[in-house]
Amino acid sequence: MSGADPYAWRPGTVVSTTPLSGTGRSIVVAVPGLRAARAGQHVDLRLTADDGYQTVRSYSLSDVRGTHGDPLTAALEISVEQLPDGEVSPYLVEAAEPGDPVEVRGPIGGWFVWPPTEFDPDSAVHAVLPEPAGAPAPSRSPVQLIGGGSGVAPLVAMIRSRSERDDAPPMRLICSVRTPDDQWFAPELDELAAAAGPDLTVDWIFTRGAPEGAARPAGRLTRERLLELALPAEQHPLVYVCGTNGFVETIAGWLVDAGHDPTRVRTERFGGA
Repeated sequence: MSGADPYAWRPGTVVSTTPLSGTGRSIVVAVPGLRAARAGQHVDLRLTADDGYQTVRSYSLSDVRGTHGDPLTAALEISVEQLPDGEVSPYLVEAAEPGDPVEVRGPIGGWFVWPPTEFDPDSAVHAVLPEPAGAPAPSRSPVQLIGGGSGVAPLVAMIRSRSERDDAPPMRLICSVRTPDDQWFAPELDELAAAAGPDLTVDWIFTRGAPEGAARPAGRLTRERLLELALPAEQHPLVYVCGTNGFVETIAGWLVDAGHDPTRVRTERFGGA
């Protein structure tokens, strides 16, 4: 099954759903025969209405661990933010139930993934994207994760995958959300960080309303605050940034201006419907 065509549509079934916020929901889908997925990858979902109308949307995986065992029992998790004018997200967040059929294509993606793909030093990839001088191999580099809102979903998949490895490098997560009600996976992230000690830290930025007793008032993530919390460029971290176009462009620009090598800043942007 490891060589299964990632572009072939496979029948899937909704197994369970879990609310994440007033407008967010995680959905576990069983997809027999699905090949093993990597944290950071995405899948395409195809929904078919009773009248035969079909629509396709792409969603990042928030948990890939269920794809690493027997392919016949493979299951994946996506996490969806409902958009007021969306066509698919309202159904997935409000109406999808266990037993509902969906079709799945994927997993897709090989750049925005962790553990990272290791390329041969003589490959064309290294010729175009050389590693910075003095940097450890990507798989041994510390990892900086930066998410905006629901962009935390694939980053959570990376943190969850890290928990399966005995040799995992340190990770830091910075996530910008509007209010405490918009914190996805917060209790689980707190538990994982407590278990990992200093090797895993989680920092939340609240842009519109901070929780009671917060050390800082609500406000947008600034360049100064980002550089205060993020791993420094001198450590050559592998950086993953996920969020809206504006969020990703701003964060990536600040990081590169602060000395982070562009080849080590990997980005994923989302829209939605």
